[in-house]
Amino acid sequence: MKKTFKLFQDYKQEIKAGLKNKLKVIYTDLDGTLLNDRGCLIKDEKGGFFFESVELLKKASQKNWDIVLVSGRSRLQLRYNAMLMGLHNYISELGCEIVYGLGREVHETFDSKNFNYEITRGGKDLVSIIGLLKGAFPNKIEGNIEWSMGRNYNALFVGDIDLEIANRLLLQNGYAGLSLVDNGFSKMFDTGLDVEHARIFNLMPKGVDKSSGIRVDKKIRNLKSFNCIALGDSIEDIKMAKEVEYFFLMRDAVEKSAEFIEAILQYKNIYVTGKKMNRGWVEVIKYLAD
Repeated sequence: MKKTFKLFQDYKQEIKAGLKNKLKVIYTDLDGTLLNDRGCLIKDEKGGFFFESVELLKKASQKNWDIVLVSGRSRLQLRYNAMLMGLHNYISELGCEIVYGLGREVHETFDSKNFNYEITRGGKDLVSIIGLLKGAFPNKIEGNIEWSMGRNYNALFVGDIDLEIANRLLLQNGYAGLSLVDNGFSKMFDTGLDVEHARIFNLMPKGVDKSSGIRVDKKIRNLKSFNCIALGDSIEDIKMAKEVEYFFLMRDAVEKSAEFIEAILQYKNIYVTGKKMNRGWVEVIKYLAD
């Protein structure tokens, strides 16, 4: 593989020195990052049992580092995920909501009063958009209404399609305030689609993403970028680099898709791990914690 990006292993001493006594928050994606691509914390990408990430949750707590889950999952889903990991704060629906204390305090990150689309809980716009996308990309995308029943602001799709074409279709059909975004590869859904690597797509309020969620969290808690790092594995995750000191991309992302290279090169603070998925997560956090 042609080296066109920064490897964590080549800069790790510099990064650790840069974060010394400053790190407060670790923003982390779930699927394909803290978890493997089947949503499991205690197995790696090959399905072997793997417990180092659990030990690092303890180490992070001892260092008073707040691990914040940043995911496309719903608020309720993340509550259970956080409880299982001993965590308390999370950013749900790809940046739409910030939740503190397992739900004690919830903040919207955008002006939902002007958001008039019905794309959750079987809404009419969701039904229409599912038909629109499946018609344009036969056997390449699936959007089960049940997947979005517990969500407040975004809808879930799975497949592998051209997002530029998909978003043009949304614009042409009266959905200018929505965008379909790529939230990474996953093996959690067995859809029977004709795709090599299934991706999770989220239908979002336009202008909302994980970086905007982090930006609001930093403002609420008076955090600076040098207090924060982020880890992820998708094109959407890379946007978090705008709001943190360092961003770490899991190795398998660049191996699966060349489009990551172009995205990475837009930032100076992105580093690619040597290992894949949750082993890549451990590679970074273990070095910083020791």
